[in-house]
Amino acid sequence: MVADPLGPPPALGEIARPSLFLDFDGTLVDLAPSPDGISVPEHLSDALERKASALDGRLAIVTGRFIEDIRSHLPECAVVLSGSHGAEITSPDGSSVAEREVPRVDDAALDAARDFAAGIDGLVLEEKALGFGLHYRASQDRAEDIREFARGLAREHDLHLRPGKMLVELTTTDATKGDGVRAIMRQPPFSGGMPIFVGDDTTDEDGFAAVDEMGGFGILVGEKRETKARFHLFDVAAVHKWLEIE
Repeated sequence: MVADPLGPPPALGEIARPSLFLDFDGTLVDLAPSPDGISVPEHLSDALERKASALDGRLAIVTGRFIEDIRSHLPECAVVLSGSHGAEITSPDGSSVAEREVPRVDDAALDAARDFAAGIDGLVLEEKALGFGLHYRASQDRAEDIREFARGLAREHDLHLRPGKMLVELTTTDATKGDGVRAIMRQPPFSGGMPIFVGDDTTDEDGFAAVDEMGGFGILVGEKRETKARFHLFDVAAVHKWLEIE
C-alpha cells in the first residue's frame, strides 16, 4: 500500500503509449445522491471518443454500472466499455467481447431487495443486469441494518457481496474491475501499452492492483486514503484537466 501523501501523476502527454482505464462515477462524473441523479457534461461523450482516437483506441471505461446503463448516459461514445465490475466487455462498435456468460440475478432476490428498500427512508435500490446495489448515502443511520440484510441475502441466494462508497452490491459474479483490465490488456490496441487506472472507490482497488502488476500505475481521485494507487487527483474536474478533455 502507498501511504499518504500521494503526489500528482505525470502529464498524460509525457507517458509513452498509455492504455487508459477510467472509472465512471466519481471519476468522469460527479457523484450524486442516487445513480440516476448524475449530471453528465454534454461534451463528455465526444471528448472521450476524441481522446480514444488520439490514443489509437487505448481508452476504456471500467465501471460497476452495467453496460446498457452506461450507454444510456454516453449513447454516442464509441470506446471500449467494461461493465458490471469486469463481467461485461464490449468493443467500440457495441459488440460483446466478454469471455463468459454470467447469469442474471433471480427474481426472488430482487423482490426481497425491493421490499427491503421500500421500508427504509433514503435507501436507493439500483437494479443492474447481474445484480443490484443498495445506496445508503441518505440513510447512513441504518447502514449496519442494510449491510446485515445484504449479507443474509447473499448467503440465501448464493450472491457475491461487494462493499463500496456508501454502497453494498450483490452480484451473480465475483468478477472485479481488475479482471476487466486484464482481459482488455490482452487485446490490441491496448496490449503493449502502459496501463493506467483512474478511479475513486474501494472497488477500484482491484483495477489499481491489476495495472500495478502489469508495470503501470493507478490514480486515486478524491479523498485520500490507504490505496494501491501511486498518484492522486483531487476531483472530477482535475481528472478532466489531466485527460485534456475540459
